[in-house]
Amino acid sequence: MTGHGRIILQLSLVVGALYDLAFGLGILLAPGPLAGVLGLPLPPDQLYLRFLSVFLFGLALYYLLPAVDPERFRPVVWVAVAVRIMGFLFMATAWIFFSRPGIFLLLGAVDLAFAMAHGAGLLATRERHVTTPKS
Repeated sequence: MTGHGRIILQLSLVVGALYDLAFGLGILLAPGPLAGVLGLPLPPDQLYLRFLSVFLFGLALYYLLPAVDPERFRPVVWVAVAVRIMGFLFMATAWIFFSRPGIFLLLGAVDLAFAMAHGAGLLATRERHVTTPKS
């Protein structure tokens, strides 16, 4: 796997991992300002909210596996595409049906953009299997 497709794939995974890491750090270290940006009230007990940061850190590490070795961890990228699409659907649903602030739609669009970049990288790096006619 070489070329522009590999670079797109690796770069999108690294940037996606940094994005999730940044949100995880925000939730863990500064939930008040982050909630203010999102237009959400903070729960009285923030333990479970802050525990979400652990999952975002894990997700970021998970995305770095194929960034380092795209051939070996190619199936992980397909999972990343699916998870990013689910993130988009969740955020868009929250905005459309639950009257959440417009930033939810923006965050969902970012997830969708990552899904598209990961998918484009996957498609650009797929191996082309040539079949030879049987004699």
